Amino acid sequence: MIKKICHFIPVIFLLVIILAGCSLTGYDMYNLGSQSYDEGKYFSAIEYFTRAIWEDPTNAQLYYLRGNTYSKLNNYEYALKDYTRAIKLNPEKEFYQNRGLTYLALDDYVNAAADFSAALNFDPNNSELHFNRGYAEALAGYYDAAITDYTNAINFDSSNAKNFVNRGDLWAKAGQHEKAIFDFTIAISLNPDDELAYYNRGNEFLALKKFENAVQDYSKTIEINPSKTEYYFKRGEAKVMLNNFHEAAEDYSKIIEIDPENGNAYYNRGICYANLNMKNVACEDFTHAGELGFFEAYEVIKEYCKKEVKKNKKKKRK
Repeated sequence: MIKKICHFIPVIFLLVIILAGCSLTGYDMYNLGSQSYDEGKYFSAIEYFTRAIWEDPTNAQLYYLRGNTYSKLNNYEYALKDYTRAIKLNPEKEFYQNRGLTYLALDDYVNAAADFSAALNFDPNNSELHFNRGYAEALAGYYDAAITDYTNAINFDSSNAKNFVNRGDLWAKAGQHEKAIFDFTIAISLNPDDELAYYNRGNEFLALKKFENAVQDYSKTIEINPSKTEYYFKRGEAKVMLNNFHEAAEDYSKIIEIDPENGNAYYNRGICYANLNMKNVACEDFTHAGELGFFEAYEVIKEYCKKEVKKNKKKKRK
């Protein structure tokens, strides 16, 4: 008898566990799903939210939470379906907002803007929603509408530098350089370490031929992020316009140090050396640029470097 009792204990224990699991309510599943989400256990969270939905298939919040979890896993198609289901059951601002962000991730800018508009119906003074809609509109090519939204975002929150940076970008696209500079300057005052604001303002100074101002802004971007070759290219360009070929050549040398296979940097440094009457090293750079695939250099070699060789040869014959 003792052996039989001991034999059945594991079976009874297993049955208790199964019954306990079956006794979990939809509310329990919701709590477990939320806990798993907070802990970054997204697959578990999806499982719990799905089981909660089985218990309560008309609960819009559950679809919304599962959609958020799918978004964390970059599974935007499934997230979109869950947000859409939540909206059909009970439209709320957050549902539209997150579906709009999902459309952005899927490069569907028109539908993203439409969802941010729907969210704004619930909260028309929300700066972030105006910013998001402006961002979607700008990507869709609706620049005037985007400028209006960024302006509204600024009106409702003038302390956020990104509102000014993004509006400045659109002013720049429209050729409104002074307005762009104004916005980038405010962005910098709000966030002195905003490298994009310095870089973009430098570009506007360059377009207005204010080369010294451009050099100063590009220098600041390099101070903030010294590893980005694009900043050295732009500062080198501005220095060339100031006829400061020696310092421009140093910028192109820095690019080569970061990216030794950059043929464009060799070519531009060669131009600087040519203007400094350093023809031998200039031609060496042009040759290296051509070898790295910057084929425009071969035309310069033909017109500038080889022509000198021919002249020397004629002098030797005399």
